Amino acid sequence: MDEELVNRCECVNKTFEQLKVYGTLDEAQEATGCGRECEGCMPYLRLMFASGETAFDLDDPRLSSYQ
Repeated sequence: MDEELVNRCECVNKTFEQLKVYGTLDEAQEATGCGRECEGCMPYLRLMFASGETAFDLDDPRLSSYQ
């Protein structure tokens, strides 16, 4: 069974690919409100802006650095 990937902010219904175009997390939050509702995607958003990747394993070991 393939592991499910995290690739979006469900609260604003935007993929990380769509949010990446803003360049920084602050700019993405300002424009869309991403990461402000449930905040569950915040570690993934931080990792996305740091790494440039747009899909992550649910338990990506790098997430602990972006809590």
